[in-house]
Amino acid sequence: MKRQLFKSMVLILFLTFLSATGANAQSAAVKGMREKATALQKEIAEKEKILLSSQKDVKSKLDNLNIITAQIESRKALMTLLREEVLLIEKEIGQLNEEIAAQECEVEKSKDEYAESLRRARKYSNLKNRLLFIFSADDFNTMVRRYRYANEYMNAHVALADSLSAQIERLEGKRRSLEDTRAAKAASLAEQDTENAKLLALEREQKAIIAELRRESDKVQAEIKKKRSELKKLNNAIEAEIERQLAKEREERKKREAEANATSSSSGGKESKKKKPTPSKVSYSSDAGVAEMSGSFERNRKKMPVPITGPYLLVEKYGMKNAVEGKGNVPINTGGVTFEGSAGAKARCIFDGKVTAVYASDGYSFVLVRHGEYISVYCNLGNIRVKSGDKLKAGDIIGDIAPDVKDGNPRMLFQLRKEKKTLNPADWLKM
Repeated sequence: MKRQLFKSMVLILFLTFLSATGANAQSAAVKGMREKATALQKEIAEKEKILLSSQKDVKSKLDNLNIITAQIESRKALMTLLREEVLLIEKEIGQLNEEIAAQECEVEKSKDEYAESLRRARKYSNLKNRLLFIFSADDFNTMVRRYRYANEYMNAHVALADSLSAQIERLEGKRRSLEDTRAAKAASLAEQDTENAKLLALEREQKAIIAELRRESDKVQAEIKKKRSELKKLNNAIEAEIERQLAKEREERKKREAEANATSSSSGGKESKKKKPTPSKVSYSSDAGVAEMSGSFERNRKKMPVPITGPYLLVEKYGMKNAVEGKGNVPINTGGVTFEGSAGAKARCIFDGKVTAVYASDGYSFVLVRHGEYISVYCNLGNIRVKSGDKLKAGDIIGDIAPDVKDGNPRMLFQLRKEKKTLNPADWLKM
């Protein structure tokens, strides 16, 4: 009897340990997923504050199409999180069901053991029978052993009853936990249905805009041609400014080399023959200390902040793409990414660097910030707050983002370059 009781207690403790460990790990995963979903919902709510244009011209429709596409991507990301959350909850429910089944089995077994112990205990249910059992022994040693056995048996009986009560209480706790988990799953599924309905509504709106733009194909072509021309002018201005900076650096480098040669020639002797000036290079990375700067920049890949303050939408991605879905003859490439923000949005520096150019001419405005051999470019700025030569820290405000002439929403083109080669900002920014 004692051996059976001991085995039961050990098994109960082991099952309880496994149950608690698994449940805690699963609950932590579900909690983490819920926190991510809540954060994404908050982000979506902030992005929804960016109002769509109510104008009916082609440019506004194209802009609205980009904004709706960005909102759809945010919704899809939230849907993915909610689906993962439901899968985790289903896994937790399955685990809880297994634990409940195991504990129910243990409870039934303990009930049988307890019933058997009650049947055996009937003969010793009162003091008279117990004393009779003890004093009917043939000798003193047997009497002592019977006395000890009677006490241990009654203690074991009480311990078994307590163990059964504890098991039943734990089982009820598991059932309550299961009901809570099922309720959480139901809430998550309902939330998923709501988000799916919003997603479908956005996609319908997107398709309606695309259909209307197809009907106005000639106007779309003209608008995109105009945008291509503006982007080409802007990129030419940026590249000319970068080339001007590189030429200036080359001239300064040649001047330093000439001065070094002159100093070396005037000193004469063998030493002058040993020391020869290194040939000049176009790359900015040849400057002293730049390797460390660019290395630091590279180590912070995917950690740098987005270059816009407040809620924003990424309305144009990097690389060649069709301006309108299904119209393969209207590709466009901004050379960077375009952010649309809410009122009062400002441009901020993505990493420590030095302002090498502030350009405002021919209706274009941009700021170049050097980060070693990397250059960040902030376009369409108003009230620029920096000047050439300023040293900036990550997060420093560069200027206000100018509103778009059509809808009034702040819109900024951001480029990232290594010398004159454009890079995909999404590979570098935390976005």
